[in-house]
Amino acid sequence: MDLPHYIVIEGPIGVGKTTLVERLSARLETRKVLEIFEENPFLPRFYEDRSRFAFQTEMFFLLSRYRQQVELAQQDLFARHTLSDYLFAKTRMFASLTLSDDELALYDRVYLLLEAQVPRPDLVIYLHTSVDVLLERIERRGRVMERAIEPGYLQDLCQVYAGFFRDYDDSPLLTVDAGAFDFASDPAALEELVAAMRGMDGRRAHLVGPAF
Repeated sequence: MDLPHYIVIEGPIGVGKTTLVERLSARLETRKVLEIFEENPFLPRFYEDRSRFAFQTEMFFLLSRYRQQVELAQQDLFARHTLSDYLFAKTRMFASLTLSDDELALYDRVYLLLEAQVPRPDLVIYLHTSVDVLLERIERRGRVMERAIEPGYLQDLCQVYAGFFRDYDDSPLLTVDAGAFDFASDPAALEELVAAMRGMDGRRAHLVGPAF
């Protein structure tokens, strides 16, 4: 089986999405699309005071990701293989966790208008691991704005992701235990993932480590 044209890698903060896109893109010689999170002026303040800055943060991400996805589609998405480190639906996942009911109702009105115009991936790779591993990786990469992230927030986020992908059926889904593989520095782990991507048989598959 040839690789799908448009592949998205998703998972909670710190799971290793961007690192994996960088490694896979170099290995497979694909175009890469990376989320530009540092452009969001509200994000540092959101981590310090979520209730106050959640709506501004989520709306900025929604519109920024939409613009990037539309530009991607206009570049003839299927002219070459493409790897992205986010799924557009993540905007809704984060919003459901951070916004009040009234804010979410308003947010959804905009989201539903935009979501229909966003290209659908040919394969989604969902990375998951424990909160302890996420915290370790977040600390290791040392982003100042992420120092205020609380374990409880990460736990809630992991649950939102798990619930979303439990019912996800918009694209073929490969679920990967990211804590069992070192995609950043282990070539064998990367090759195992590529083999799993090429060997997808059906809508769902799982890649787990030897301990499982």
